[in-house]
Amino acid sequence: MYQKRIVIVGAGIVGLSTAYALLKQGICHVTVVEQEAVDHQRATSHGPSRLLRFEYGPDAHYSRMVQLSLHRWRQLEHVTGHTIYTRTGLLVLGTEDDNFTLPSYRILRALGQPIERLSEQHCKQRFPQFATHAHDILTYNVEAGMLHASACLNLLKNLIIDLGGEIYESCRVTRLTNDSQARPVRIHLSSGNDLVGDRVVLATGPWVHRLLGDLRLPVQPTRQHLLYFTGLPTTSFAVNAFPAFIAHDLYGFPLQSIHGINGQVCLKVASHTFGTPIDPDDTSSPNQRVIDQVADRLRELLPALHRAELAHVDSCIYDVTPDQDFILDRLPHDPRIIFATGLTGHGFKFGLLLGELLSSMVCNTQPSVPLERFQLARFAHRQMEQRTSVV
Repeated sequence: MYQKRIVIVGAGIVGLSTAYALLKQGICHVTVVEQEAVDHQRATSHGPSRLLRFEYGPDAHYSRMVQLSLHRWRQLEHVTGHTIYTRTGLLVLGTEDDNFTLPSYRILRALGQPIERLSEQHCKQRFPQFATHAHDILTYNVEAGMLHASACLNLLKNLIIDLGGEIYESCRVTRLTNDSQARPVRIHLSSGNDLVGDRVVLATGPWVHRLLGDLRLPVQPTRQHLLYFTGLPTTSFAVNAFPAFIAHDLYGFPLQSIHGINGQVCLKVASHTFGTPIDPDDTSSPNQRVIDQVADRLRELLPALHRAELAHVDSCIYDVTPDQDFILDRLPHDPRIIFATGLTGHGFKFGLLLGELLSSMVCNTQPSVPLERFQLARFAHRQMEQRTSVV
């Protein structure tokens, strides 16, 4: 019996998860093509940690998706015996009018999440590391935590190979030829070689415009800075003493080991505010002014950082959509080509679930989550509505 050949472009968390989901279903001919290497330094999925939080303000849809996602990460841990998720709890420091903290609290209570509201006094007793004076709503969710991002990628890579899939690294796709639906899609590589696929999944993140420039997708790559502080006491800032946290746009994690920083444990902190628009291949120096501003605000929130050393600054790239929702769709003129982009800095936690959703699109099966919200056509509909309202 003929089996379709599936080619996935991009070996980040979405591409690898899609390959894994397809192989688990018994689809044999699955090939992943990656322009660099799995877990390379510039990858949006690369790094020691990603936050898994359930808090999405008034948006219950994503909160439910996080519940589904965590179940899948736990299943993967159970099947493989590998630890890829550490529960840290999440402290949210907000204000009554931020349209995030209280709506999150109410929705998660309704969903049965173990979230509690803390008084300022209780928070100071439990988490004295934080200066809480600028916040009047404090919540804590014990179920939240951090995914070990690089470990997730490498585990999925090994599983894909074990299941018979192929991964071609250092293999850049230059263009696609799909001028006839009577013939397979041809994937042209920088090496001069070609691949053919009956279905193609583009999971290229911020590099999506390289192959889909004609679509003029509303996706803006932005540069984000990750700050790593050393010299903090483990008794106060390690897991079980210090939670992951969100304070408006700022977020961070307990102490963790960071490759390449002399074996020291670091506090990873950052701002979720969208940074400067860039080309994803831009390797220019980080913006020192932005780094200083973020560091100063973090020191106000965590006074112990005044005595710590900012030992390392890393960069990552977001692929940002105007509404901060993902785009999961098919090419309008060729449904054999499926693409995922616009993860907007919050997509990693959904990796395994997104892989399942994309695999359902490949196989034309019922997805576990409705996909209408993530279709590209929503932007055209909104533009039409705006024109109508102006008239």
